[in-house]
Amino acid sequence: MKMDSQALLHDSLTALHRALLAGDFRAMTGLTQQIERHLDGGAALGLDATALARLRCLANENAVLLRSAQRGLRAAQRRIAEIRGVATGLTTYTAGGQRRTSAPASGPDHRV
Repeated sequence: MKMDSQALLHDSLTALHRALLAGDFRAMTGLTQQIERHLDGGAALGLDATALARLRCLANENAVLLRSAQRGLRAAQRRIAEIRGVATGLTTYTAGGQRRTSAPASGPDHRV
């Protein structure tokens, strides 16, 4: 039974790795919950040093990917905020480094 839970945990960590690389956020949620259930069920208890090292390596690789994904999401959020900011006006800086925002030019409304 110990090998089954170890194999399931290994498979779940590997699937999470693939989901991270693919950007499959929906799958990540389910896999994270699955991994937590395996660990809460004691899947890592009683493993030999080699098996534990292998699982730790997979978990560390996933942590690196998660941090990278988090940085990418933050960058995308900043970019979206910048794009939205353009609609509120043009932001420039004075020679003294002061921020100055001018209202957008009002022109014809191009709604359909």
